[in-house]
Amino acid sequence: MTLSQRHAIGIVVRVVGLALLAAALLALEWAWRSHAWNDLKAVDGRCVLVGARVDDGRVPTVGCQEDGARYVKDVVKPSSQCPEGLTRVSVRHELSHDTGYVGALCVRNP
Repeated sequence: MTLSQRHAIGIVVRVVGLALLAAALLALEWAWRSHAWNDLKAVDGRCVLVGARVDDGRVPTVGCQEDGARYVKDVVKPSSQCPEGLTRVSVRHELSHDTGYVGALCVRNP
């Protein structure tokens, strides 16, 4: 095997390694986003205690009779709008490398 052949094989191995690393990172990102979305969907139809937006991804559920509780009528993707009459509460997760917004709650007073 000549030196140029070894060099070419080394380049191919590095490129394949980087591609595998990128694929693994994308798979982890997809798994994290799916998990965060499922957590968000779990509060649909329940009462929550949230402000104008949620920055840590945690949406505490409470009894609807509790002071300040709001009823989650729908959960939408970050780019979607809530139906008329509902207030949009963006939910962000601190672990994300980008804007971190995983979705939004469409809430109303119970």
